[in-house]
Amino acid sequence: MTRKMLRLPALLLAALLLLPGPAALAAEGSQAAPIAAIYTTSNMYGKVSEKDPLTGVQEAASYSKVSTAMAQQRTQVADSLLLDAGNSTCTGLTGEDGQAVALALRSIGYDALVPGVEELRLGTGYFKEFLTALADPEGTGTPVTALSGNLLNGQEELLAAPYQVYTLYLGETPVRVGVLGLGAIDGARQLPERLYGDVRFSHSANQENSYVWEWNYWQSRLNQEDCDLVVVVCHAEQDELAQFAAATTGIDLLVGGDGPAKTTLFLNAEQQTVPYVCGGGSGLTRTWIVLAADGSPVVSSSALLELADYEADTALDRTLSAYTAETARKGEQQVGTLSGTWEDSFSLTRQTDTVNLVGEAMLWASGADAALVCPGALGQYSVASLFGRNQTTAPLTLADCASLAPGHSPVVTVTLTGAQLRQWLEVCAGRYTVNKEGQPAGGSTADVLYGVDYTLYLGSAAGSRVARLFFQGQPVEDSQTFTVAVSAQRLADPEFPKCEVVWSAGADREFSSQGGSTAALLAAYARNTAHQSSTLTPTCSSTWSIYPEAYNASLTRLEFVEMLYDLAGRPQPGANYAFVDVNGSSAVIWAAESRIVTGDGRGNFLPLSPVTREQAAVMLYNYVRSLGRELPQSQGLSGQLLDRPGISPWAEPAVEFCLVTGIVPTIGSRGDLFLPASSITRSEAALYLSNLQAWLT
Repeated sequence: MTRKMLRLPALLLAALLLLPGPAALAAEGSQAAPIAAIYTTSNMYGKVSEKDPLTGVQEAASYSKVSTAMAQQRTQVADSLLLDAGNSTCTGLTGEDGQAVALALRSIGYDALVPGVEELRLGTGYFKEFLTALADPEGTGTPVTALSGNLLNGQEELLAAPYQVYTLYLGETPVRVGVLGLGAIDGARQLPERLYGDVRFSHSANQENSYVWEWNYWQSRLNQEDCDLVVVVCHAEQDELAQFAAATTGIDLLVGGDGPAKTTLFLNAEQQTVPYVCGGGSGLTRTWIVLAADGSPVVSSSALLELADYEADTALDRTLSAYTAETARKGEQQVGTLSGTWEDSFSLTRQTDTVNLVGEAMLWASGADAALVCPGALGQYSVASLFGRNQTTAPLTLADCASLAPGHSPVVTVTLTGAQLRQWLEVCAGRYTVNKEGQPAGGSTADVLYGVDYTLYLGSAAGSRVARLFFQGQPVEDSQTFTVAVSAQRLADPEFPKCEVVWSAGADREFSSQGGSTAALLAAYARNTAHQSSTLTPTCSSTWSIYPEAYNASLTRLEFVEMLYDLAGRPQPGANYAFVDVNGSSAVIWAAESRIVTGDGRGNFLPLSPVTREQAAVMLYNYVRSLGRELPQSQGLSGQLLDRPGISPWAEPAVEFCLVTGIVPTIGSRGDLFLPASSITRSEAALYLSNLQAWLT
């Protein structure tokens, strides 16, 4: 075959890709040249409507928004192709069968779908029904062609067409576009055999199980089709497809099916540029097709259209309403029962009962030593919110699990050394900030390590922010190895330690049909607890803390109150405001309500000021008084101090109390100094609180 597509040098094609649009190709004073476009999506995970039917949360990206975007785009181009690169479906917690996605793709006018792992997760029966629904000539909308040159049955028969040649028109000029589909070639690694049966994910002669082999197999057949342009839709991530491009020739556009939304350029084996696009579950990619000066069709610029910028298509939502209503109904299924007193808070920087519950579920399902949990990736409300007024128990439903732990990424286990755990916790510490009130903030992409006790000191120098890292009561050694459960999505973080996946919930027989997500593990954990005739109660297998200052720096007034608040069990305050210079600290509000602190008399708490020994004594004294405990009689010990005149009059009763009880010890070789104005460190504060707790019990 003599290819009609003009083979452009890398620099020339790169320049074309920077063109602002079709108007730039029009001759001066003439109308814009006709233009066609190829649009793609991927990793939509069954998000068909404006809202998630399980959680009721607005979807930032959905097929409903794709419908709106495409309606607008089709008014701007002479002709177009719309392709989906896989993972369009999601069995999820409610066991969807893919029919809603098939209806959405047909209604929107997709031309082709390349099945990914999630389509196979439907199971062989539902997968076949899904493909049938896509192609049904009598169904609603337009038929969608399933393309995959590497999905075969045990007799080496293809389960779908390997490629399709489409004709796009640029004005009166036809352009033949060959689209080859290469589905998830590593499906056998990501799925249990019971879900795919006798399906093969590559030809038997493809010993290396590589996309390059499959392309070389189909390239000669495509050459016989006299295509002007060749598009390969490949359900793989960017790095793998960059290597694929470098080992091949003859591809004009490479469409990725996995990984983040992206448009970029790769180099092929002849050092020619190959445009790469991936919708990544959040975008609609657009690649212009234009005529060069000699009349040959070429690939021009690619762009990523963010679906969050579009409104949902209400007409499509109505078409899909029966399916979404059925999903919502299934979401009401109860999987367990909650009981006990759950902390009613959401925090990115403090340990909460909800994060503990998720960590427990991950450890139970995976058998790992520890779990990395990202509070920022969880739903922004607490387990306590599931209880009604005056309820002592509450049902936990599938919808609740989806709300507490949203996301489709499967949980996996990896092996990390103690040194790698420290390294990652150091990275996470760098993702927090300290706000103007002196509280830890940020950390939306930071993990906490559940199952291991540790402390982060944000004010310490980089490399020394992780302190007291203990596992099962023993210090963690750098050479120790740990099995760690983590969302597979985290492994794509460029700063995450290099490691190998040793287990995936998505490929585990027990969890695979629901995707192996964190929510799936939480639902399974709840069911197991219910099977043991138990309820889910607050559980904590490890503790972690984040402090804004350095390890042995002076402690601030805010930090001391936070430590005292932890000792008190973090009771919920009745108000939401206490001082003008502190915002959002339940600890300070509680302390003000309990008359433990009073501020400076002008409405300020002075949260960032170092707490002095006499201030700490007053707070401890007032805390004991708030409990209604009987105070010991004064023994005049403060009068024996050499620095007695330096103690403020308002602090004298508190200092005397702390000396009599031994909660705050004296200082000096002869124990005759109190140093009332000296600031204290965290280790000293921990000693005082430990002494207080011992005295109270």
